[in-house]
Amino acid sequence: MNRDTVGPDEMRLRAAVEAIYGCFAAPVPKQIIGCPCCITTRQIDILLTKPLHAVTGTALWRYVSGVFLTVGAERDFRYLLPRILEVSAFDPTNANDPEVVLGKLKLAGWRSWSPAEQQVIEEFVDAWFERELTRDLAGAEAGWIEMNAESVLCGAARAGFPLRPWLIRLCEPDAAPVLEDLKSRYPSELSAFWELAPQQLQEFATILDGGSS
Repeated sequence: MNRDTVGPDEMRLRAAVEAIYGCFAAPVPKQIIGCPCCITTRQIDILLTKPLHAVTGTALWRYVSGVFLTVGAERDFRYLLPRILEVSAFDPTNANDPEVVLGKLKLAGWRSWSPAEQQVIEEFVDAWFERELTRDLAGAEAGWIEMNAESVLCGAARAGFPLRPWLIRLCEPDAAPVLEDLKSRYPSELSAFWELAPQQLQEFATILDGGSS
């Protein structure tokens, strides 16, 4: 499959990103607080000097890797979130891993946000998973399965999503090649980030061990 092809999954994901931009539209924060050394070395200050759509993946990578640890707070994270998710989905070579990006949602306390904000994030993650599953299945047809869907699933687990809908999806007949690949890599060759979501990993293991989700 041509990765540039705009199919239904891609269109749905793009629509989900636009919905997040609309829902989280806000004035530019005056500053991003944090460890002075980290603010300087990570060039965090430039994030607020450009239009949000123009912020590069490289600049965001430095911010996302440190946010809620050494730099940043909920206000600037919410402001940057649409671009963070857009770059993660459409420019992954210049973005943090999905496990890291989605894991930051839990640190931000996103389940305390408004129902509308939670809903657009849920729709985005579901669309992202389905797009990556489609890509992994296309790779299977060519003899090589990537781990994109698993990365999003693991990130969702770290964010505190219930995994059941996606586990059911993986058990559908058309997803069989990806599920079989996951089973072949379980437990030692899955994403290392599963260690940070042990309860969800246990849930995931029910289908990887051959049980029922």
